Amino acid sequence: MTMASSNTPIPVDDGFNEYESAVKRQKSTTSKVWDEMTKLECENKNELKAQCNHCKTIFSAKSSSGTSHLRRHLNSSTQPSPEGVPSIKNYKFDADECRKAISTFLVCGKHSFRTVEEPGFRYMMRIASPNFKNISRYTAARDVLMYYAKERDRVKEELAKAPGLICLTYDNWNSEHTNDEYICVTAHWVDKDWKLQKRIIRFRALFPPYDGLNIADELVLCLSQWGIDKKIFSITLDNASYNDVMVSCLKNRFRANRAILCDGAFFQVRCCAHILNLIVKAGLELADDVVGKIRNGIRYIRKSGIRRKRFYDVADKSFHLNVTKKLRQDVCVRWNSTYLMLESSLYYKDVLDYWGQRDKDYQIFALSNQEWRNVAILCKFLKVFYDVTCVFSVKGPYSFLTPMVKQMQEKFNKYWAEYSLILSCAAILDPRYKLNYVQYCFTTIYGDHASDFVETILSNLRLLFDEYVKKSKSTSSSLAGSSNVSDKNPIDSGLDEHNDSSADFGGYFDESDDYKRYLNESSTRSEKSQLDIYLEEPELELNSQIDVLDYWGKSSVRYNELSLLARDLLAIPISTVASESAFSMGKKVITPLRSSLKPKTVQAVVCLDDWMRAKGFSAGNYYSHFI
Repeated sequence: MTMASSNTPIPVDDGFNEYESAVKRQKSTTSKVWDEMTKLECENKNELKAQCNHCKTIFSAKSSSGTSHLRRHLNSSTQPSPEGVPSIKNYKFDADECRKAISTFLVCGKHSFRTVEEPGFRYMMRIASPNFKNISRYTAARDVLMYYAKERDRVKEELAKAPGLICLTYDNWNSEHTNDEYICVTAHWVDKDWKLQKRIIRFRALFPPYDGLNIADELVLCLSQWGIDKKIFSITLDNASYNDVMVSCLKNRFRANRAILCDGAFFQVRCCAHILNLIVKAGLELADDVVGKIRNGIRYIRKSGIRRKRFYDVADKSFHLNVTKKLRQDVCVRWNSTYLMLESSLYYKDVLDYWGQRDKDYQIFALSNQEWRNVAILCKFLKVFYDVTCVFSVKGPYSFLTPMVKQMQEKFNKYWAEYSLILSCAAILDPRYKLNYVQYCFTTIYGDHASDFVETILSNLRLLFDEYVKKSKSTSSSLAGSSNVSDKNPIDSGLDEHNDSSADFGGYFDESDDYKRYLNESSTRSEKSQLDIYLEEPELELNSQIDVLDYWGKSSVRYNELSLLARDLLAIPISTVASESAFSMGKKVITPLRSSLKPKTVQAVVCLDDWMRAKGFSAGNYYSHFI
């Protein structure tokens, strides 16, 4: 596909169909020698010259002379070249390929489109490829939009071919430079090779109001445009209040289309990172006095360059500490940074005490011995959360932690009731854990009441499994039905009708056939489900290193329907990190110098960059995948 000319219009539509996806191929010069020769105009209009692009030798180029002598020159000038490096003989300048490389450079490097107009860039291109024609920033932007549209169609095809259902993550972000509210939607699924895949499918500026109903409309439009509105299994999002309205609206629409499983029991997933953040922040509020002292004391030391240098000199020379590890200043709204601050303060505890004895201004921030002991216990407690183990029991005579744990437990209970179902089902489908590990965890949390919670989870998992069994049987029966209609033998049909009527009208009755039918029906009634068989088998070694998706891929023949369930459920993201990480990319795309970029261009750059990386982009192998 050739590049769009500088005056090719880009239609404006709805955020999906506004990108140019096809242009006509430009005609090439008849002879290939003109890829490496340049025609020169002479004073005599009847005379034509040709100059070699490599050695600058000038030849006659009259039409009567042909191009054989030019080809001979090019062949004679060919020199051996290293493996993998094109020689002059097999080298052919491809303007389209060069423009693709420039688009890749701009997208992956987050470079301004103005880069292609900079004298240094044009000089580089002139030296690297004399045949390259300069392009404007407008042409470069159109090229990127065109590549986005081309690759978008390929991603859409990937989603259509996804063997299972698709899970979503969603989040929104406000650009400080444009004040636009952007929505990011990422699709997650397991492909035919049982590999987890993800692609950003929407990075679009929203129109106010930014409420649940408006966002629901935007998501429905997005899913419809991508053709996956009947393939959604779950959506992971944060705890913003408007998300509850949005999810309720989505559930109602999916119910109307019969495109939701178990009446939406597995549909909404709250971001575990946000829940963890809320839980720990709730506890830290009760330890705010001691944390505030440390925070303000570190700020005091770090504020003065001279004071900071003296502090580390004392730490190095008097206490022999490794001063490459610095005092950390936290961000109040991020509990993990608070943990790192407390950890660094414990490392410099002796130095901070020393400083408090000698600096009168710092003395108001100095901690007592009991406060330092509390900080050490608090830091040890927070490390559990920092390491993402989510253990919510505290053992030992640490009475000052009791109100903190109570506050955190209340916040935990608020979210765990609805979040535990998906995490527990995922654990059950891990062959190392299964049901025993889930029972152990709930017993640790709820004690004697654990069995009620486990039974509820197992009941919901069975309901979900039944839906997959029904879906599988429906698919099988439809295939068998179509096969029976086309392959039915008329003679066999007559025999079937005769056998059916004989039972009613006293015809021939084979008792052995009836007995076999009875045994078959009895066996079917007593047959255990794939889920029961899987749960009854012993677990794998707890600490064994396995790829759970690979396990289910290899077990798909034995556990046909159960493997389909596992493929979809294990694709559910437990956090919105996939969408949130796109906002870091968005900050690099929308800068003070690029704040005038159109929203459709921002979406093209962010999505295209994500898709390139998903396909294993690197300087050496990208176009073998992309073209």
